[in-house]
Amino acid sequence: MFSKPLKAAWFCLFILHLQVSSANDDGLSGDPDAIADAVAMVETMGGVELWKHIDKLHFVHEWDFVNRYERYIEHEILDLADIRSYVTMKSETYDRIRAYSPEHGYWQISDGEFSQGTEEQLANAIARGPFNIYRLARAISRNDPDLNINFATIPDFPPAPALVFHYTDGEPGGWIVLNARKEPMVWATTQYQYVFGPMQRFGNLWVPNWATTSDGLVRYEMVSLEAANSAPDLDLFAPPG
Repeated sequence: MFSKPLKAAWFCLFILHLQVSSANDDGLSGDPDAIADAVAMVETMGGVELWKHIDKLHFVHEWDFVNRYERYIEHEILDLADIRSYVTMKSETYDRIRAYSPEHGYWQISDGEFSQGTEEQLANAIARGPFNIYRLARAISRNDPDLNINFATIPDFPPAPALVFHYTDGEPGGWIVLNARKEPMVWATTQYQYVFGPMQRFGNLWVPNWATTSDGLVRYEMVSLEAANSAPDLDLFAPPG
């Protein structure tokens, strides 16, 4: 997770990098070497030609929290074309549904009880949404002219250059550290930071097969992953009733 001083320092460093970046009128903007690394990352994840056609992902994750006795299984439908997500989380003692979208806001059902999320919860989801690593992979593969990519060194992080992302007229909102094979090893937004495990194949996609939070207290394992070139049904994100 980011502390406020860390977030502020990161933004400051990022602005310095922008001063030496160049724009590409035909698509992605920023440091050409950083753009090349970002494209290489997408190639390790299944290829630019594949990711540019993906509009929806369906994950199954098994989550494990240090303060929970039982693990739970999570299904998530992730809309890559917009900021929408629908999740079910279930174990023997835990049952929750959570969804958010621009149309229907943020809502959840916990053990059968419905509640509407706060404006802050929705704002946080919308703010971090474009910097989800899979939405970034799609944007990179589509050569999105609104996406800017640069290198930066993250304060209080091992001295490895990170790819830092922001959209036109916006603050930097995500960063990724790659290994020498151009595979993602660390991914962060201003709200979350995850360390990834090795890549694993699911269909024609290659993605990290597990991840932990930076403090190691939360982890997940990828059980399955399916992609589609069609958008999810918008009714999925509507609250019941």
